Amino acid sequence: MTNHFEHILPLSEVKNYLRVDDCFDEDDDAITRMIASAFGFIEKQTNHVFKVQAKTYHKDYSCVINVYDYPINTTEYPEGVVPLNFAGFTRFCNIDSVTINIGYTDRYNAPSELIESALQMIKVWYFEAEKQSNTTLIHENVNQILMSHKRFIIC
Repeated sequence: MTNHFEHILPLSEVKNYLRVDDCFDEDDDAITRMIASAFGFIEKQTNHVFKVQAKTYHKDYSCVINVYDYPINTTEYPEGVVPLNFAGFTRFCNIDSVTINIGYTDRYNAPSELIESALQMIKVWYFEAEKQSNTTLIHENVNQILMSHKRFIIC
C-alpha cells in the first residue's frame, strides 16, 4: 500500500511513534491505511489539504467561486482572474471555473499540531484494535485542535 502522505508523515516515523520495531512489517499496510484515514479526517474537518493535487472549482449559486481548501499553491491565474483572500477562504469572481494546485508540499509548511493530531488518532486506532471495547476514537484535545484550524464554521 502506498503512503500518499509520505512527504508529511513517513511510515517509519509513525512506527517509531507507536514504538513498533522497524523490522516488524506485518502491520505496515494497516498503519499506512490509518495514516491516510487520519489525514482524510483532518482534511474534512479543517479544509487543510495534505495531499498535493490539482482541483477544479465551479461557481456556486451566487456566481462566485469560494475556495475553502488550504493552502493554495497556484500563483499564476488566467488573465483577468484575481483571487480575493478573506479570512478562511479565497474568492474568485467573473469566471465559471478555476483549476488550482492545493495542498502542503512538505511537512515544514504544515501546522505541526495537525500532524501531532494525526499521530494521536493513529495511536488510538492502532492500540484500540486490541481491546474488546472502544472508549473513544478521537481524543478531546485532537477535536479542539481541529476546531481551531477550521477554515469556516457554518452557524
